[in-house]
Amino acid sequence: MPPAADARAEEPALRSAVTAALGEPVRALEDVHREHLEYDAFLAHRSVARLVGTAIVESGRREWRLIEKVTEGPATASPYLLENGRREFAAYASGLLDDLAPQVGAPRAFGSFVGPDGRITLLLEEIHDEGSRPLGAEELLAGARDLGFLAGRWVGRVPDEPWLFSGWIARHSQPEAVQEGLEVLARASAQPAVAAVLRGRIPAAERLVRAQGRLRQILESLPETLCHHDAVGANVMRADGRTVLIDWESVGPGPVGADLASLLFSSARRGDCSGTLIATILEDAVRAYQSGLDAAGSGVDADTARRGFDAAVGLRWKLVRDVADAVARGTAPRRGSAPDETPEAALAELSAPIDVLLASAERVLG
Repeated sequence: MPPAADARAEEPALRSAVTAALGEPVRALEDVHREHLEYDAFLAHRSVARLVGTAIVESGRREWRLIEKVTEGPATASPYLLENGRREFAAYASGLLDDLAPQVGAPRAFGSFVGPDGRITLLLEEIHDEGSRPLGAEELLAGARDLGFLAGRWVGRVPDEPWLFSGWIARHSQPEAVQEGLEVLARASAQPAVAAVLRGRIPAAERLVRAQGRLRQILESLPETLCHHDAVGANVMRADGRTVLIDWESVGPGPVGADLASLLFSSARRGDCSGTLIATILEDAVRAYQSGLDAAGSGVDADTARRGFDAAVGLRWKLVRDVADAVARGTAPRRGSAPDETPEAALAELSAPIDVLLASAERVLG
């Protein structure tokens, strides 16, 4: 990756990045345009744009495209957002993302810099996704296999870097919300509308919430590998026959199976894929993930990988709480990446992941 450029010199920094992208010196840039791209709306003070333009090079004129990802500095961005931006910046600067696994890659970084105000800018390769949206069975199974390659490549050899993310269990299990969640489930269980939707699932959900400490112990006892920790459908692309993962803001150590839980369960929860589809291909996806582990020579057996997957899914107990609360209030549960779903469709698509959640908990907790 080119050396970090001076953020105060935007045009020279961009010209340096375009030079790296094109592989030949750029004399000048013309007709540079910035196209705003939709990004997670709740992440204020973060922006993603496509930069396009024409480069004047020795051989003539060449068109170019880059993705510009900007995280505002500490004066405006939240500490959480700033930490994530710094982590992704460090991951690219370290070279970690240059050689992840034979079947897994990240967008190349052609330039990166931090401004005097702490603003972080990454100038990245644009990935042309060849898969379907929302993710279908083919994309999910290929992603599961390739995430197995990634996990198998790094088992027992996660880099010892202070900037790697280590709080993923707490983020997903949300221990600060456990008591309130139990109270919501207790109140909702007395309402006929909730009972009709959840059909006896609340007692099992309450047991799962109370067992979060056990799940943490199980996960911490499993073989450790390098995880993306946000391998939801929106961040998983297919290009040139391999999986390309974007948004490396949560990269860090985790147990085998953790990224597969994100790909299947969290994607269905968000609306990046069908929840009913997940239930039908779950076992095939687990086998595909194991095939990647085996191909990478990880030595991780199928029971261990399945235990990691089930325990990681079990951290996502809050889905039941959120659905129960929405039904009790007479509002419609929503999936963020599928805003046009009818309330009835959203509820049906969230019911299947609830069954996956409780079945995983039953397997791993007994």
